[in-house]
Amino acid sequence: MVKPTTPTTNKWWQSGIIYQIYPLTFADGNGDGTGDLRGIIQRLDYLNDGNPNSETCLGIDAIWLSPINKSPMVDNGYDISDYLDICPVFGTLADFEELLTEAHRRGIKVILDLVVSHTSNQHPWFQASKSSRNNDKADWYLWQDPQPNGQFPNNWLSYFGGTGWTYCAEREQYYFHTFNENQPDLNWQNPAVRQAIHDVIRFWLDKGVDGFRLDASSVYSKDPDFRDNPMKYGSSDKNAYNNQHHLYDKNLPENHQIIQEFRQVIEEYDDRALIGETFIDSRLYDSTIFYGNKNNELHLPFGFEFPFSPWHPGYLQREIEKKELITPAWAWPTQFLDNHDIPRHLSRWIECSLCSHPVSIAKAAAALLLTLRGTPFLYYGQELGMVDNMDIPADRLQDRAVVATETGELPPPRDGARTPMQWDDLPHAGFSFGANVTPWLPVHKNYTEVNVKAELAAPDSILNFYRQLIRVRQGSDALKWGSWKTLVVYPHEQLAYLRETATETVLVLINFAYEKPLKDLIDLELDWQRWTVLLSTRFEAGHVVDLPDNLVPFEVSILNKV
Repeated sequence: MVKPTTPTTNKWWQSGIIYQIYPLTFADGNGDGTGDLRGIIQRLDYLNDGNPNSETCLGIDAIWLSPINKSPMVDNGYDISDYLDICPVFGTLADFEELLTEAHRRGIKVILDLVVSHTSNQHPWFQASKSSRNNDKADWYLWQDPQPNGQFPNNWLSYFGGTGWTYCAEREQYYFHTFNENQPDLNWQNPAVRQAIHDVIRFWLDKGVDGFRLDASSVYSKDPDFRDNPMKYGSSDKNAYNNQHHLYDKNLPENHQIIQEFRQVIEEYDDRALIGETFIDSRLYDSTIFYGNKNNELHLPFGFEFPFSPWHPGYLQREIEKKELITPAWAWPTQFLDNHDIPRHLSRWIECSLCSHPVSIAKAAAALLLTLRGTPFLYYGQELGMVDNMDIPADRLQDRAVVATETGELPPPRDGARTPMQWDDLPHAGFSFGANVTPWLPVHKNYTEVNVKAELAAPDSILNFYRQLIRVRQGSDALKWGSWKTLVVYPHEQLAYLRETATETVLVLINFAYEKPLKDLIDLELDWQRWTVLLSTRFEAGHVVDLPDNLVPFEVSILNKV
């Protein structure tokens, strides 16, 4: 699997590490119990203080903020009522401009979520659209008459469960919503809608935003004839979202044209990035198509196959090899383990691991994420080893917009992976500055041990491993730009691979189980003598060693050929 040793552009979004912040639970700067922009500003030095030799900062290169636009917060910000303003929950436009200035002063890029498949039903656009059938925004949303028998216009369903159609008495019509009924879908066949969103993009780029992450970018376009989706063979429950073939309400070819137009707007500005969530339910959907056949769509499309893989070397390597095979030579991969919509990786993987020690899994996962080819994304708290909080009382849950399963039952809300960042061992993990208030979601009970302050003070902590690993990656052209090549054709309990440029070779060894002979695993010729230890759970960094005969239990070693 040999790719070009360097990409053709060498952009910040290729070499950098991007850190996702869920603003509601990252840091509370005004002491009201809810995360905000002021809190993020006050915590920027933890992310990157601008000092490459810092003993306290993580060392990331960019932050991606989940939505901060004005919103009634029915879906925690993913229902926008004003694209050109900040939700008062988070602060003001002046606060955001200060965040931009302070982040850029530290060398941190800022990426915003762009949620434009739908708006809030409180957006002025929708309020105008629903008022009559003949106003200037009457066709900005997806309106349809009831069927002659009074039934819904077609069988399209909501991703959050049940029908995707809601009746509006003012127009005596139904409107369609892929998600909650409070989130009506925009009509992307309307040129005025497209122009309005292009203007939104330019508004934020003019302020200095460095890029966007597109939310639900596979559902922009809909079939203009509103045909029924066919049912999957053998399906009996017609109201289960995953029982339909979604031929007419998502992944239509026109989606690519819409994203290409976004890219054209982005290209009007220097050095900006376009990132995308390229599907919403199918692991079989190939996200690499969203690069565009002329490299004219997303810079970094998200694919979920790798994070959804079981914690097993064979499965993980299969997904790595697949991505290496299908990513075009001129394109750049994207790597992540966690985000705001899925359980945290330690919560997922500890259940299917031979190792009952989460610290070992966390370090192995960190090494994997940050040594693969492509741009790594971290989700806040991942670097601490945070896990899902499954003990949130029902009356404290904030996520009511959950996805229906094939049986029609509702899975747990996503709140478990969105709990407050754990800063220290003070009440509520120091989430609120200068106040002991009840946070928006309960803090995980492990916060007294799993927190920034405690882990910075512990040399062998997960946080310090991430910090060291990030600096190793930043100092290695092979890890940033090099090709990827496996040394184990059929891995069982170990991964071993090379990252190489013309002038540097880095070897990554990750043992998922107990002591194993290394020489029995390597399927290619390899020089076994004189490797410099870049980072290891076994050897001291900076030492020159020969490759060992055996890997010790749950070893992670990253070595540079002398």
